[in-house]
Amino acid sequence: MVDSQLAIKTQTFYPDDGGDLLKIMCQAKENSLRVKHYGGSYPVSSEGAEVLLSLNRMKRIVWYDPDQRTITVEGGITLGDLVKRMEYINYTVELYGIIPNMTLMDAISVGLIGSSGTVARCLKSCHVLQSDGLLLEWQWPDTDSDLDLEHDRSFSGDARVTGPNLNTLVCGLGVVGVVTAATLHCIPMHFAQEVTYECSIHDIFENLHKVFEGLYTNLTWYPLLNKAIVTKNYSVRIHQSYHQPWWVEWQERFFRQIHWIVYRLSPLLSWYFPSFAPFLSKTQSDLMLKTHSYRNHFCFRPQIIVSVSAYCRGIKWALPVDSLRNAMKEIEEWSEGNPQLCSTPIIISLQSHQSSEVHQPYLCPYTEKKTCTLWTDWFNNKCISKTFSVGMAEFEAILQTNGGRKCWSVGPVFASPLIAQMYPGYRQWARNRTVLDPSNMFRSAYVEGELFIDKY
Repeated sequence: MVDSQLAIKTQTFYPDDGGDLLKIMCQAKENSLRVKHYGGSYPVSSEGAEVLLSLNRMKRIVWYDPDQRTITVEGGITLGDLVKRMEYINYTVELYGIIPNMTLMDAISVGLIGSSGTVARCLKSCHVLQSDGLLLEWQWPDTDSDLDLEHDRSFSGDARVTGPNLNTLVCGLGVVGVVTAATLHCIPMHFAQEVTYECSIHDIFENLHKVFEGLYTNLTWYPLLNKAIVTKNYSVRIHQSYHQPWWVEWQERFFRQIHWIVYRLSPLLSWYFPSFAPFLSKTQSDLMLKTHSYRNHFCFRPQIIVSVSAYCRGIKWALPVDSLRNAMKEIEEWSEGNPQLCSTPIIISLQSHQSSEVHQPYLCPYTEKKTCTLWTDWFNNKCISKTFSVGMAEFEAILQTNGGRKCWSVGPVFASPLIAQMYPGYRQWARNRTVLDPSNMFRSAYVEGELFIDKY
């Protein structure tokens, strides 16, 4: 099936089930071929590998356990499809807000973070095909002592060692094993009632705890205007929900389409006419408020599924909530000197990470109980300027000095030479990965550049 003579040309395979996947993996190992694998939804590069595996045909529901409130699905199912299928049993997953329609395997590999909740919070266990051909079930460590033991012994084979766990797999970037299936926790299905209003940055920080109360909240911040649109969502039971009438939905779609056109034209227009950037921001803000006025007080699914291509146009960072105010002040000052880049908004969401010590992947961008994420697409128009990377470096330096770390979910991400300093768990993750894949068969499809450094 895998030709060892084609060491330069990449062959792409689409296994239908675990049996097909195991055959491909065994033949790749026998021929000492390098393998990249992904769920089928992420924008990946096949460079640097002879075999590219896509799991987008493996999208079946394997098992549903109503007593344990868990559901087991294959890694190739998309999050949008998963949410729709779970509605038939009146359940959903605790991952809310703006969610790219990634496959589950891709979401686990990059450690997807929603507007509220992470894929790590939803996971109970994963079935992982390792480089040695073993298919094992990986789980979270039960206690802090398990974490310490793993840190000390690192899968040595000793009976006291619990073995590989999800702290290595989540944000594992596809180099520790292939996620063939995953078991997720289910919660009762509910809806989200939306409330949107405009607010100054000063008022937001004066009432920060109130702004972020509820199911989840997004801030659409326009630095050139020094104000934000606050979109709050509150959990509502199914029988109490009030849905949007069809004629109101059509009006929303009409204004959303106009907003999309202005939004896509703004970077180009502001690049050639920087003085128009504040006006373009104001126009977008007004159109967004008008669009959301047709959603106010109506109920919707708590997940807003967006395309992966639109999501990956931008960059996403996580930073401590305590640093948010200072970071926003510095970004506002920086945007005044770079208005040609800043006509579109930054989307800010607050995260609350439960059980952070046990359910904290080694390469996760968050290290505290409360962090926030910032997403923007200011630097995606490479066709406009070849020097956009200078502005991007300055912008990311502001976030990094405020304790920020880049999220892996928007990419492909360029691996930083400072990865060991930016992610405290990198050294342990790299040691675990060396034990799990000593022959270096797996290569990351989610990261560009050198992921492993000689001394860590």
